[in-house]
Amino acid sequence: MDAPSAAAGADGGSAAPLAGTARRAARLAEFYTQREKLIRLSEENPFAYGTEPAHWKDADRLLAMMILILIIFGGNRAGKSEYAAKRVVQDAMAHPDSVIFCLHENEKASIGLQQKYIWKYLPPEIQALNGKKHPVFKVNYSQANGFTDGKIVLPNRTEIYFLTYHQKPSDFEGLELGAKHTGGRLAVWADENLPLPWLNMLKLRCVSRGGKILWTYTPVNGITPTIKELLGGTPKTEESRFAELLPDRVNVPGLPVGHMPYIVQPTFEKSRAIYFFSILNPFGAHSENIRALCVGKPSEYIERRAYGYSRDVAQRRFPYFGPWNVIRPDHLPAVGTNYMFTDPAGGRNWATIWVRVAPGNPPKYYIYRDWPNEQRYGEWAVPTEREVTESARRGWDGDPGPAQNSLGYGIVQYKQLFLREETFSANVAQRDPYRQSLIVNREMAEDGTAIDREATTMTLSESVQERYIDSRAGRNQMAADKGGTCLIDELAKEQRHPASGEVIGPAMRFRLASGVDIEEGVTSINDLLFWNKDEPLIPLLNEPRLYVSEDCKQVIWALANYTGLGGETGACKDFVDLVRYMALARLRYLAPGAMVVTGGGTY
Repeated sequence: MDAPSAAAGADGGSAAPLAGTARRAARLAEFYTQREKLIRLSEENPFAYGTEPAHWKDADRLLAMMILILIIFGGNRAGKSEYAAKRVVQDAMAHPDSVIFCLHENEKASIGLQQKYIWKYLPPEIQALNGKKHPVFKVNYSQANGFTDGKIVLPNRTEIYFLTYHQKPSDFEGLELGAKHTGGRLAVWADENLPLPWLNMLKLRCVSRGGKILWTYTPVNGITPTIKELLGGTPKTEESRFAELLPDRVNVPGLPVGHMPYIVQPTFEKSRAIYFFSILNPFGAHSENIRALCVGKPSEYIERRAYGYSRDVAQRRFPYFGPWNVIRPDHLPAVGTNYMFTDPAGGRNWATIWVRVAPGNPPKYYIYRDWPNEQRYGEWAVPTEREVTESARRGWDGDPGPAQNSLGYGIVQYKQLFLREETFSANVAQRDPYRQSLIVNREMAEDGTAIDREATTMTLSESVQERYIDSRAGRNQMAADKGGTCLIDELAKEQRHPASGEVIGPAMRFRLASGVDIEEGVTSINDLLFWNKDEPLIPLLNEPRLYVSEDCKQVIWALANYTGLGGETGACKDFVDLVRYMALARLRYLAPGAMVVTGGGTY
């Protein structure tokens, strides 16, 4: 018995490792079997199966926000069309009675790209309906010709239309886009170069159902008017990522070395933008191909091809103006000297700005108010929808917006307006630290006791050191009760009510703004905007000297878009002129009680 036992022990000792190896081999075989099964399923039914890249979740998060438009800028082969097609089909299947537009530049591109991807992601049970006649659904697709009549109707009565930008947007007025029973779902997938007239129409058609627009674009040809309308000149980068093809430089001012924008807040408030880097696409050999494509190429080429990023500096007169110049009102200086600049006109409202000069040498300038402001009166200038060329100048600097429509004010009304803008109630919370400091200083009575703000109504006013007016308008002759006079003289007079004698227009002294050459004024603005973009932005050491409150949307649009090519017809020129007057006025901070020393000038 001893010998057989020994033999069995020897056999058992050798069998255990073999059994462990067999189990590992079986698990490995099962893993590869499941892997091959999932690959097959993802090819047969990509609607339900398949691995989604991690950055798709970031796009989903943005799309779930309370926005109207999500822009996906993509490098070549970044997978943006795959993402858009799958999300369109998912929403179309999940939400009955939806109406969804898929738009491309021409019919050939629509068939070869959008319609191909939409067919790919339709569930097998929908593809199985291809060519079958039915009173509700309509699914007729061929790879050569796409969907018959450029349209799908699903069994749940959702309609998907395939259109091109060559069609007239006005032909689709009256349609309601999006899900009929569920707000906030996809209503539009616009691919590549979406024209501005189409964008404007789509925004209106999405309102009633709360539909959302998904725009996928590779900006290989640079910035378009539509991108300018949405991104504006001052988009804020909310998140950046390291760009391994551009690792050793400040690629975008304000971002860390080697980073490119990833998630951005455009100027258009109800929107977000995300950049699909080509290298984020893990499938196939796309990353390697993009790397090879970019070898030895200029940085601007790499930014567009690999990261979907395009710079908007062509023709802009203020290339150093950006999101770093735009600040929140509660970040304005609490201490400073205030100035006002206005540009009168007979046929439109008087464009006006207020500027605060903070202590420092050299001083920094903060534009803290503009009028008529966009929040109440609409845009002063809007992007043109016409084609602009070097010879066709009209439209280069925008077309007039609703804020230019004259309110019919005279001198008395403008005086009252200026004072009204500069006056505020101490009982209302103020975002501007300067105003808040005035409230704090007035909350103590002369005997040192605190004033009850809730029980006492206090009206306070900003102190405005000097008021400036456009030189030509200020000297224009005008009719008056006692003979001809000029505008600046009338403003300096006191106006009284003819019956009661009450002062209704207090005397206001205006200085003539500098009217030197426009180019000198533009140069002075650029001097205030300049900082070394190749180095980090550091307060006091490396920063601009001109800032604009985010509430001053008219000024922001003007500085972001002005080219000067529109000449006197440029709609945003008026606010640029005001900033130009400010830059040339040699404004200074004046401590309380200091002797008044201001700049100025005339023609």
